[in-house]
Amino acid sequence: MAQHRASRIHTLAAGPAWGLRYAGRSVSVQFITVLANVALAVMKFTVGNLTGSRALIADGFNSAGDIVATFAAWLAFRYGEREPDENHPYGHGNAEALAGLLIGGMLMATGAFITLDGVDAVFSGELQKEPPEQIALVAAVVTMVAKAILWTAAMRVGRRTNSPTLLASARDHAADVLIGAVAFVGIFLAGHGLPQLDAVAGIAIGVYVFWLGIEPVRSNVGILMHEEPPGYGSRARQIAETVDGVHGVREVRVQPVGGQYRIDMTLLVDGTLTVAAAHELAHDVEDVVRERLDHVMEVYVHVEPA
Repeated sequence: MAQHRASRIHTLAAGPAWGLRYAGRSVSVQFITVLANVALAVMKFTVGNLTGSRALIADGFNSAGDIVATFAAWLAFRYGEREPDENHPYGHGNAEALAGLLIGGMLMATGAFITLDGVDAVFSGELQKEPPEQIALVAAVVTMVAKAILWTAAMRVGRRTNSPTLLASARDHAADVLIGAVAFVGIFLAGHGLPQLDAVAGIAIGVYVFWLGIEPVRSNVGILMHEEPPGYGSRARQIAETVDGVHGVREVRVQPVGGQYRIDMTLLVDGTLTVAAAHELAHDVEDVVRERLDHVMEVYVHVEPA
C-alpha cells in the first residue's frame, strides 16, 4: 500500500513540478511583451499621425490590440497555475485556452477594422497627397527588430511549456515582423512617387492580421471542446503495449487541459493476475507513458482481463 501511495503521488506531482520550471520565464516574457507593445503603440500612433502614414497607424492599432491580448494572456496564465480544487478537479489550465481564443478573436477584429478603414480611404478619395516623412521608415524598422526579439523569446518558452497563450503570442509577434516589413515597403514606395501605396499597405496589413487570428481561434476552440491532438492517442497506445505484461490496449482517450494532457486508457492483462499485480502493472504503464510523452499531466489506467 505504501508503494502504491508513493507511485500515485509521483504520478500526480510530476506534471505541475515540470511546468513550474518555466513558469517564471513565461511570466517574464508576457510582462516584457506588454511593456514593448505599449511603447510600440505610442510610437506608431505618434509617428503615424505626424507623418500621415496610414500603414503605420494601422500597425499602431495592431499593437494596441496586442496590449489587451497580452494582458489577458498573463492573467490566464496566472489563473491556470492554480491547483485543482473541488469545483475544478482537473485544474484551471483551460483558462489559457480561453485567453488564446481571445487573442485570436482580437486579431480577427483588429484586422477587419484596419482593412475596412483602408478600403474606405481608397474609395472615398482621402488618400494622402504627400508621401509620409522618412521617420516613418525608422518606426517600421524599430517594430521589426523589437518583434523579432519577442518572437524568439515567446516561441522558445512556449514550446517548452506547450502554453497556448505564449504560442499564440509568438505567432502574433512573427506576424508583426511581416506587418512591419509591409509597412516599410508601403512607406518607402509612397516616398518615391506612389503615395497611394501607403494606404494599400495598410489594407494588406489588415487582411493579414485577420487571417492570422483564424488559427488561434480554431486551435483553442479545439482545446475547449476536448479535441484530441493528432497522433497523441496512438503514441500512448504504442508505448503502453511495450510494457511487459500488457496484452493489448482496448481504449485510449486524451483530454487537453490548457497546454497539458490527461490520458485515460484501458489495458488488457492476464486474467489470472492478482489484484496487487495488476495494480502494479497499471502504475508501470502510467510511469512509462509519462516518461516518453511530453506535456502529460496525468495518466489513469483501467485494467481488464484479456
